[in-house]
Amino acid sequence: MIDISNEIYTELENALALYDTNIETAGVYQNAPSHYPFVSFEEIDNSIYEQGSDCCEIENFVNVDYEINVYTQGDNKKGKGDKIANVVDTFMKSKGFIRRTRNILQDTNETTYRIVLRYSGVVSKDHTIYRR
Repeated sequence: MIDISNEIYTELENALALYDTNIETAGVYQNAPSHYPFVSFEEIDNSIYEQGSDCCEIENFVNVDYEINVYTQGDNKKGKGDKIANVVDTFMKSKGFIRRTRNILQDTNETTYRIVLRYSGVVSKDHTIYRR
């Protein structure tokens, strides 16, 4: 199976640390982080790209989808969240992914600002990333 999620997560974590060392990250979704700002990264789909399979069903390419959640609280939570989301967006696009969606969610007591970003691409067995 072709899987580059750990290397993408590590590189994103480094890009976020260059922007702000106070951002906590995790490689799994968390409904209620204990620290803010917080960014979660998760591969939500990894499926065979059928047009890239050969006669022996060798996996040469996969479709991947990633979901990244940005959480902020406090003064200027929207501004902080938007800036972090821009760092994420710049990084993911630089790797070759396409942003499929950007949604804003608020918790019921309106203390947490959350941005959900989803990206997709096609990854080859040599880890080259292509836009779908």
